Amino acid sequence: MNNYRIATPNDIETIANLHALSWQNSYRGMLSDDYLDNHVLADRIQVWTQKINEPPANQVIFVKEIDNIVVGFVCAYGSQTDEFGTFIDNLHVLPSFKGRGIGRDLMHEVSDWSLQHFDQPKLYLKVLEDNHSARFFYEKVGGEKQALFSDMMPGGNNVRVWRYVWKKFQPI
Repeated sequence: MNNYRIATPNDIETIANLHALSWQNSYRGMLSDDYLDNHVLADRIQVWTQKINEPPANQVIFVKEIDNIVVGFVCAYGSQTDEFGTFIDNLHVLPSFKGRGIGRDLMHEVSDWSLQHFDQPKLYLKVLEDNHSARFFYEKVGGEKQALFSDMMPGGNNVRVWRYVWKKFQPI
């Protein structure tokens, strides 16, 4: 079975584990080793418990399943700002499933949801400046670098991030 669906409380641990693994694989050298090795999973469990159990009205979390295994997820906030539109807060795919179009398809799910529920074609997200593989992906699917700024990450790391924007999500 191969499908997309809305996340439920039963997905909290799976999403937190996938998120932690993704950060451990992608953010090494950008976030502290102590945080990534010892604290990221507990932190992500706390974050996803709150996001899933106490969602704001404009939040959606889609998961991608293949053979009943969650291989990716996206969390977005519809029409978060007038200027930039719907905010993609998290987009993560299991490392072994990258390159199969799952990230692109999850962004399509958010784009369709945003249009349907908020009449909002614009999307935006933030990505760490040194996360070159993610930046390559976002540029490949039509994202435009809009601004570079500093942001505080979990674990107390101050990092530089790019804002990527889509006036309308139409990947090439």
